[in-house]
Amino acid sequence: MLIKTRQRRVPVLSMTFALLAATAAFGLQTAHAQDRVGLLTVVGMVKVNGQPAATGDIVSSGSGVETAKGSSAVVSLGKLGRVEALPETRMRLRYDGTSISVLLDAGSVRVQTGEGVSATIKAKE
Repeated sequence: MLIKTRQRRVPVLSMTFALLAATAAFGLQTAHAQDRVGLLTVVGMVKVNGQPAATGDIVSSGSGVETAKGSSAVVSLGKLGRVEALPETRMRLRYDGTSISVLLDAGSVRVQTGEGVSATIKAKE
């Protein structure tokens, strides 16, 4: 009876450790992915990629953000920093692990970067 119990414990413990290792690895990947996701806060009417947007929406790299008259939007990028689009702004936002880039079609933006992060704002000519 004692031998059967031990034989059952070994596979169960092995499976438990494998599950914990997989969960930990997934958690690390999720944490890194969250660092590369922009979280939107809006005041008034804002569009992302031409669609109406709301506070809490995700702004991925390469997205277009447009604010209406009297409206604004803040894209929080975690450790990278944040980008604020002021009223009547049209911009395309790109970011990666070390930089933020804004292509400004109209309006104005404020960019705040984290430590070691570079920012570029290029206005349409």
